[in-house]
Amino acid sequence: MTKETQKRRKKGEGSIYKKENGTYVGRITVAGYEPFFCTGTSRKEVEKKLNAFRLKTLKREIIPERVSVNDYISDWLVNVKKPSLKPASFDRLERTYLNHVKDSPVGRCQLGNVSAMDVQRLINSETEKLSFSSVKKIYELLNSCFTYAIASRDLDYNPMSAVQMPKKENLKKQTKEIRIFSREELEKIEKVSEIHYKSGKVRYKHAYFFILLANTGLRAGEALALTWENVDWQKRQIQVNKNASTIKNRDDDEAGKYKVIVTSVKTANGNRVIPLNDKALEALLWLKNYQTTNTIESEFVVCTDYGKMLGQKNLPHLLKTILAAAGVEYRNVHSFRHTFATNLIAAGVDVKVVSQLLGHSSVKITMDTYVHPGMDMAVDAVNRLN
Repeated sequence: MTKETQKRRKKGEGSIYKKENGTYVGRITVAGYEPFFCTGTSRKEVEKKLNAFRLKTLKREIIPERVSVNDYISDWLVNVKKPSLKPASFDRLERTYLNHVKDSPVGRCQLGNVSAMDVQRLINSETEKLSFSSVKKIYELLNSCFTYAIASRDLDYNPMSAVQMPKKENLKKQTKEIRIFSREELEKIEKVSEIHYKSGKVRYKHAYFFILLANTGLRAGEALALTWENVDWQKRQIQVNKNASTIKNRDDDEAGKYKVIVTSVKTANGNRVIPLNDKALEALLWLKNYQTTNTIESEFVVCTDYGKMLGQKNLPHLLKTILAAAGVEYRNVHSFRHTFATNLIAAGVDVKVVSQLLGHSSVKITMDTYVHPGMDMAVDAVNRLN
């Protein structure tokens, strides 16, 4: 390549040279900005691009960083989000990026070139196969990252401001309503604890663990982390202040594997006291008696026969086995928490109290997520107007 012997540009205006193939190349460096390069078919075209860039810097306008969305999000996740999130929350955020953004056209875009339509196409394509909550996670990930990019002066506008989330009813994959357990079904689950092997050993030792969930509204992780010191037998209440989570093990020697950790509860409101009704107290007494009878020494209310914390990944299999033995149709572990909330509302308990017992940060979450009044309740409400 050879430099042109045309008039020299003034200091600070950058330089222009002509390559052997006839293409003109411009370069300019301004303090506080990455070096800017551009090309054109004529010297005049390149001069125009250099002057436009220089004018933006004089106006203190933001020049988008020359980096891919993939690289920018990866850096943002590790250096911005990871220190501010609990490990389990970071794992979920990272999975959203890896599974839905990284290999997409949006991920391969240059940060400064990604448009609202690029993101809209991504969101629309995911509505074909994901639930509303999963699509929303993609939207929130990109919006949070681009908002940070604007605050950091790495981006001049947020393309998410023009992106529309789809209506829930338009998605092919509809969120399944969580079904609750009836009183009769819970009684059947209790009776499963009476089944023994020929040796006399209890066959379904964790049945009362699920009865405890149905009568306290504990999250599965909260119940697994519950220790005997959290139980106040005299006051008939439990203190909820810990949560067990299965997270990705990021240690060099165990990369790719998972581990269980105990952290503080999900939110500030999650740190709470829950009164024990007769069924909850009965469940705790049964679990305590099982550990004593089998000489199991453990700090945990529910544990393995070796006294270790029960793994959260084992719960679906344990529940499926217990429900099959009880002759009860399968529902997931979270259905016990839903059962607790719905039964309280049906009994006329103020939703604010229900929200407090569940450890929610707002009453709206309780209403939107767990409380779905049936037709009987609706009829009763209308009849009260007579």
